[in-house]
Amino acid sequence: MTELTARLGGPEAITAGIVAEFQGMCTVSHPSHGEKAVGELLSRRLEALGGVPVMDAAGNLTADLPAAPGCEGAPLTILQGHMDMVCAVRPGSGYVPERDPIRTVTADGFLRSDGRSSLGADNGLGNAAVLWLLGQKLDRGPVRVILTVAEEVGLAGAREVDPVWLAGAKYLLNTDGFHLGTAVVGSAGGRRETFSRPLALCPAEEGAAFAVTLSGFSGGHSGDDIHRGRGNPIKALTTLLSALPFPWALADFSGGQAHNAIPTGASAVVVLSPDHVPQLTAAFEAWAAELEAAHRTTDPEFKAALEETALPKLVWDDLCRDALLDLTGGLTHGVQRWHTDFPGVVSASANLGRVWTEDGAVKVAEFLRCADPADEEALANAHRLLAEENGFGVTATGYPAWQGRPDNPLALLLDKVFRRETGRGMTISAVHVGLEPSLFHVKAPELVMAVTGPDILDAHSPDERAPLSSLPAYAALLAGTLEEIGRQQG
Repeated sequence: MTELTARLGGPEAITAGIVAEFQGMCTVSHPSHGEKAVGELLSRRLEALGGVPVMDAAGNLTADLPAAPGCEGAPLTILQGHMDMVCAVRPGSGYVPERDPIRTVTADGFLRSDGRSSLGADNGLGNAAVLWLLGQKLDRGPVRVILTVAEEVGLAGAREVDPVWLAGAKYLLNTDGFHLGTAVVGSAGGRRETFSRPLALCPAEEGAAFAVTLSGFSGGHSGDDIHRGRGNPIKALTTLLSALPFPWALADFSGGQAHNAIPTGASAVVVLSPDHVPQLTAAFEAWAAELEAAHRTTDPEFKAALEETALPKLVWDDLCRDALLDLTGGLTHGVQRWHTDFPGVVSASANLGRVWTEDGAVKVAEFLRCADPADEEALANAHRLLAEENGFGVTATGYPAWQGRPDNPLALLLDKVFRRETGRGMTISAVHVGLEPSLFHVKAPELVMAVTGPDILDAHSPDERAPLSSLPAYAALLAGTLEEIGRQQG
């Protein structure tokens, strides 16, 4: 046990204190856009710690806490997290995220929910560690707490944070990390592209109709999993349809779930002359065999099916069909570039996430993630030209990249403290997802930022859990870093 851990009361007291703070937040529901109750709870808690809480129109919360005696000249440090959680519900559990509290369980060395819902350790556990530490006697400088809303839905709360809230601070330490011992100093920008073209239909001619279905692909997160080489069933189905060597019509094409999810399935309905059914069958079998060979490791559960179905009354006209296949065939998917500063981290990628029809239009969803804005601009321009050539309009929303460096001073300070407290060095890296510091960097370019967190497993699922053993080391990391900053002159 280090001297700092002993001053904090020892591992058991640290763990009990953080868990108690976390359980207090769990007494009220706090899904994205439903943070009012937890915001009020946290406002009262910050007031009890000596702060003067301020809440903006979006529901974001901030409070300044004075320095410990003798540390008044130290630079201002922002401790920042988000209040909302992803509310994953176990089917049949009866849990209602907008209404029900989270029931926590501590057993077998883990903090978890009762199994009906996700735990909300992202980002509640980091917030709990901050609140507990601010109630301890630390030789720290002035601290500003910023807690945002709606982080899990496009960093919406961070967009609304007034730059005045960031002014005057030297450091910002975000507690939204999932891996103890990792300091994140950069994140990818994100761009959600939605392509749309009016759906032109015409009567179907007499013939046979077949449904081609791909299912069971592994899918995954378009940032965390894009480098794993998993198949994209939308791309695969486009390849088959584009190569059919006979006249045919398209009655339906759909697949995928969301911009930022790698698709797990796709399907299409084709209409053709009965004379060409043997050719369709042969093309399907050859295509399915190639897919099986290419993806038996990455997508071991995938299935391909060709089944006759009822003849539809309407089909897409040929121009609309060909335009969609040109778009889905030409849009980028997969890793485009790797980081040069952070080996093993993706720098630029794209995900063809969804195809669907809605309100008389065929729509396609694509998500770009790029650490370098130049990569994003190049991909976006290529996609825009491809869309224009095929009669698709495009709308886009996004957030900027946070371009970090391995020599980030706050990360190096975290590494120093972590080595002292645990005997291990920290991994300093970037991530291929969006983080709130990307928006804060735009508002306060000189702010030195890093992201840390305790260990969290299976986040955003009913199996989400946090090893209790990581909490004392995480508390010591935060406390030691605050005390190191407390010795600096502002």
